[in-house]
Amino acid sequence: MGLFDRLFGGRFTQPPPDETPVSDAAIMRELHPYRPGLKAFTQALLARMSEAERARLVRRVMRCYGHGDEPTSALAEGVLSTEKGQSLDQLALLAVDWRGFDGFEYLAPFLVKASGIDERYVYQHDGTQTMAQVLAGFDRWLSGLGRRFLHLDTGGDEYVGCIVESTQVDNMIVLAQLAGIEAGLEAF
Repeated sequence: MGLFDRLFGGRFTQPPPDETPVSDAAIMRELHPYRPGLKAFTQALLARMSEAERARLVRRVMRCYGHGDEPTSALAEGVLSTEKGQSLDQLALLAVDWRGFDGFEYLAPFLVKASGIDERYVYQHDGTQTMAQVLAGFDRWLSGLGRRFLHLDTGGDEYVGCIVESTQVDNMIVLAQLAGIEAGLEAF
């Protein structure tokens, strides 16, 4: 301002900025439109966990989203992180690579047990099926028990999904859409 003051002979003044009529909450809603939906979807996804663990993971997801991550990235980073994400005995979200047959063979029984299913799931890779076919077979097995495997589109080459009650599939798909996440019973 001192330079302009000298250039214009002391006649340069700038009026104070106008106050915006928009509240802080409205600005946050504009910057993070999926915040309420992502929180609701994450809470529904982690419903079987203890209250303290669920609250911790929801905070992690919301913190990742608040730092500018997309909803799918925030969910994956918050829940699937190997360092601070979900524990193996409370597995709620499964992520396997498109060639992650060993990972699926190891993680699927933990996911089944954490979902409240007493029946044991056993998978052995025979080398003839793709991961999408393996997950479709897993979904068929779950449907006999009143559950389904819900796929989430993360935009990557991995398969991410969770086990939900058959009666709650439509509700979870709607919650995922409100969170800005594409979900369905077919692999993406």
